[in-house]
Amino acid sequence: MKFDIKIKNFALVLAATIAFISTYYLMMPVIPSYMLQKGFDNMTIGLVVFFFSASSLIARPLGGVWVEKMGSRKLMLLSIVLFFITPALVKLPLGVAGLGMAQLIYGLTVGTFTVASATFTTDISTSETIAQFMGLNSISFTIAKGMAPALGIKLMDAAGFNGAVIATVIAGLIALILVFLLADVKTGRKTAKNSSFTETLLNKYVFLPTIVLFCGMTTFGAISAMLPVFAHERGITGIEYFFLINTSIVVVSRLIIGPWSRRYLETLVALSMILMTLTFLAMSMIRNFYQLVAVALVYGVGFAILFPILTSVLVLHIPGIPRGMALGIFSAGFDMGVAAGALLGGFSQFISFKVLYLVLSLVPLAGYLIFQYVYRPAIRTIAARMEMNTAS
Repeated sequence: MKFDIKIKNFALVLAATIAFISTYYLMMPVIPSYMLQKGFDNMTIGLVVFFFSASSLIARPLGGVWVEKMGSRKLMLLSIVLFFITPALVKLPLGVAGLGMAQLIYGLTVGTFTVASATFTTDISTSETIAQFMGLNSISFTIAKGMAPALGIKLMDAAGFNGAVIATVIAGLIALILVFLLADVKTGRKTAKNSSFTETLLNKYVFLPTIVLFCGMTTFGAISAMLPVFAHERGITGIEYFFLINTSIVVVSRLIIGPWSRRYLETLVALSMILMTLTFLAMSMIRNFYQLVAVALVYGVGFAILFPILTSVLVLHIPGIPRGMALGIFSAGFDMGVAAGALLGGFSQFISFKVLYLVLSLVPLAGYLIFQYVYRPAIRTIAARMEMNTAS
C-alpha cells in the first residue's frame, strides 16, 4: 500500500509539473508577439521578458526557505493560486506595467513550484530510486518547455491572445486539481536542524555542487542562445534539428537512468562535465551541419546526466541541512549558469566563436576539477561518517 501511494503521488506530481510549468511557457512566445502587435520596441520587450528570469532566479532560494516552513505540497498549491493573478494583469488596460508584473509573478510561481516539485520528488524516493525519480521529474520540465511554446504560437494564430490566456487558465486548473489529489507521505528522514539561509548557502555540501552545476549550465546559455548567430556566421542551416536531436537525447538518456545508476552517481557527474567541456571544444571547430548534429548528440547526453544525477548526489549528502532550502539554492545555480553563458556568448561580437568557445571550455573544465578534487572527497568523507553512524 505504501508503495502504491508513493507511485500514485509520483505520477500526480509529474503530471502537475507538466501542467503548471506549461502555464508560463504557453505565454513565453505569445507575450513578445502580442507586444510587437501593440507597437512596443525591442528594448521594452526584452526588458519585460527579462523580468521572468530575474524573478525566477530570486524565487528558487526563497522557495527553498518556504518549502521548509510550509511543506512542498502547500507551496505548490500557493504557487498555483498566485498564478491566477496573471490573467487579470495581462488583460487589464495597464499596458507594459501589467505585462511586466505578470512576468514577475510567472517567475515567482514557476521558481517556487520548481523547488517544491523537486523536494516532493526526493521525499517520496529512496536512495535506490532517487536518480530515476529525479530524471523523470526533469523530463516533465523538458516536456513542458518543449511543447508549450509551440502550442502557444498555434493558439495565438488560431484564437488570438485571449485564446492563449484561456489555455493557461485551463492548465493552471488542471495543475491545481492534480496537486489537491496528492496524498501526504511520511518521508522517514530525520528532521534537519534549524539553519539560516546564509548557513545553508555557505555549507560546502550545498555551495560546492551549486558551483559545479553553474559551470555546467554555462554551456546551455552560451550555445543555445547564440546558435542562430553562430550558424549564420558558419553558413549552417537547419539549426532547428540541433534542438530537436538534443531534446530527444536528453529525454531518452533520462529515461534510461534507473536504480542501477545509484552505484555510479559520482562517475556519471564527472562524465557529464567532461562531455560538456568537449562540447565547447567541438563547437569551436564545427564547419558543417553534420558536425553540429554530432555535437548535439554528445551534448544531449552530458546535459541529460548533470542535473538529475548531481541533484541525487546533493540530496544523499546533506547531513543536518534543510533539504528544501538546499535544493532551492542549488537549482538557482542552474539559472545563473544559463544567464552567465548567454552573457559570455555575447562576447562573440568582439572575438571569433572559435576563440570564444575554446576559452569557455575552461568553465565546465573548472567545474569538473572542483567536483573531482574538492567536492567528491568531501562527500566520500561524509558518506563514511554516515555509514559509521548507521553501524553504531
